[in-house]
Amino acid sequence: SGNSDMAPMWFIWALPCLASGAMQQPWGKYRTMESFQMSKMMNRAGRSEGDVNNRKYFTQQQDHFDDQNVNTWQQAYYINDTFWKGASSNAPVFLCVGGEGPALTPAVTVNSVHCSNAVEWLPETGGLFFAVEHRYYGCHNMSACPVTSFSPSPKEALRFQGSKQALADLAVFHAHATKAYGLTASNKWVSWGGSYPGMLAGWFRVKYPQLVHAAVASSAPVHAKVEMSEYNDWTAFAYTVESVGGSEKCSANIADGHARIGKMMDTDEGRQELKSLFPQIPSADWLKIRSNRRDFAGEGVAYFPTQGNDPVCGQPACNIEKICAIMTDNATTTCNVKKLAQVSSIQSVMIEEAQRFANATMGDWADYWGYQTCTEFGFYQTCDNGSKCMYTQGLDLLRDQIAFCQTEFDISPDAVVQNVNNSNAYYGALHPDATRIIWPNGEVDPWSTLSILTSPGPEMPTLWVTGASHHAWTHAYQPNDQKSVKDARLAIRKQVGAWLEEA
Repeated sequence: SGNSDMAPMWFIWALPCLASGAMQQPWGKYRTMESFQMSKMMNRAGRSEGDVNNRKYFTQQQDHFDDQNVNTWQQAYYINDTFWKGASSNAPVFLCVGGEGPALTPAVTVNSVHCSNAVEWLPETGGLFFAVEHRYYGCHNMSACPVTSFSPSPKEALRFQGSKQALADLAVFHAHATKAYGLTASNKWVSWGGSYPGMLAGWFRVKYPQLVHAAVASSAPVHAKVEMSEYNDWTAFAYTVESVGGSEKCSANIADGHARIGKMMDTDEGRQELKSLFPQIPSADWLKIRSNRRDFAGEGVAYFPTQGNDPVCGQPACNIEKICAIMTDNATTTCNVKKLAQVSSIQSVMIEEAQRFANATMGDWADYWGYQTCTEFGFYQTCDNGSKCMYTQGLDLLRDQIAFCQTEFDISPDAVVQNVNNSNAYYGALHPDATRIIWPNGEVDPWSTLSILTSPGPEMPTLWVTGASHHAWTHAYQPNDQKSVKDARLAIRKQVGAWLEEA
């Protein structure tokens, strides 16, 4: 759902649904937690799905906080016990937390987007691996969902959505698995996740320390914030990072081009020139309307990956390095507007492919993540005048981002502010009361700006992964992974291994 000004926060690792306006940009008006990683997405589509027989179910409560509600549902989980040494061995239990993105498949037990570092550690540790599907993002069918329907009122159906419910789900699963697999206190649990599942993995240790021994909270923006101007400010910085092919000149040229586009949209001559440079613009007059200008240039006239930057992607203009090569090449033109048009044109085939993939794999679901931004986290990514945002400034403002909370869910802006404050008070934001949590973050990931970058305590170390995108180290190992990503995986295992030695 969503109106023409507000693209719903959908995902395909995460490819948002298109806005319903004429300028249909798959990267959306505001970014989901999961990233638009086209080459990885395409490659993953053909990989092993794992053992289809390892999908299991357990009985879950619909509402953990209403004693009058006795409704239950069947929650899905997946298991990898290939290397399990048995409960008597004192081997660990690795819990992969489900979250935003498409529903998990059996492949999660052998090739996980969020937990492959744990999967690939199983032969050495002899551990038992569980992946628990999220109560809403895991609605791969309505029988594995806390509600029976999302019509006629998505808002009513989403009332059981929230991080507190999701954490309570994990606690119920812990009891189920302990009984079903005869686990003992010697089988220490470690929770793993990246992005929103990273937040949940960390918070599971914060709120249920008696159940989980340690946590790996990768790329987890645990500081909820209504207006996340940091996202686009950091994007501009990411395009200066030389280790991934960026430069000060590249970021400046992108910003200059967008600033010039902003001025061009104010004149008939400029609008006509933009129409000739960017064929996706329906007409020159279309650019007279502010909402259309926002759709076109408010979050970039092309796709500028940061959280989804893949240094080894194969398509043209698919990462920071390839985009910056175009934006700093003066051989064809010195006009930064024309360079932006080149990037947009080159990306068109890639984006069409990604959209076809999205259409083939996504159902017509309710706006799960959008609802959580209204009720818990905010995270509205703006491009204000005077900010460091490298897009056309002043078109994508907080009032634009937040409006859908009122129109879709009847949640006022003031209520959103209060909800965000409540989340920070409940979980502790950048200073959670916990131990044995590691907080890794990637240098070119804008979500790192709201994560824990300074250790809040002696047993909560941070890890800075240079040149890395959004939880890049949680993906399955590839020989051509960045050295920093490979090193991060080893550093995480070393830290978790030390914690597993602790009583």
